[in-house]
Amino acid sequence: MARVRTMMPKVFIGHPFGGKFAVKKFRGIFKALPFAVQYGNTDLQTKHLLAIMKEQISKADFSIFDLSDWNSNVALELGLAEGLKKKPLKKYYILLNTRRSKNVPSDIQGLQRIEYTSYDYKKDSGLGYQLIFSILGKEYLVKKIRGALAEQQYVDKKIQLALKIMGHLRDYERLNQDNIKTLARGLRLRKTHTDNVLRVLENQKIIKKIKGTKVYTKRLQIFKK
Repeated sequence: MARVRTMMPKVFIGHPFGGKFAVKKFRGIFKALPFAVQYGNTDLQTKHLLAIMKEQISKADFSIFDLSDWNSNVALELGLAEGLKKKPLKKYYILLNTRRSKNVPSDIQGLQRIEYTSYDYKKDSGLGYQLIFSILGKEYLVKKIRGALAEQQYVDKKIQLALKIMGHLRDYERLNQDNIKTLARGLRLRKTHTDNVLRVLENQKIIKKIKGTKVYTKRLQIFKK
């Protein structure tokens, strides 16, 4: 059955756990954005675990693999995803931190990849920016939000705030004014701009204000149970 277009993606993510890979920073970006994430188990030593991994990848809407350190277990996960790619809606993305690795092994150099240099939202180079505009930007609901914000000031920053709000509501039932200020920190948006983002999310029926308060809650179920 095809994924409901209004739901945000369920994503399988493979990345290194050891060495100097910044696991906490890497996962922090995904946690802030409206992904429903399943992380891979890098201790693949038995056929049983391989079967579990294959099932997790097959149930995801798509997969993301970070090959910055060319970890052998992540390579194995990528191989499993390649084997499942022919199934409907099965695709994957390759991430590469070019400060850690200038290239990937020659046998997959022909595959497209998304490059980043930092664990933030800097335009073009930040992992967060790339996830929003190279991956999430293809999702139906994100396209609708972007369309509603088109031709306004600070569109990229407003989209970032909108997706952070959706990420918050994945984990919490309510969104209050303090939450909004925290999520908007560093974006340098005025209150009129954050209010505009909230209005767009209300108009798209993603959130609703609790009557008589300044608190919001989800109106639309956009994450799979």
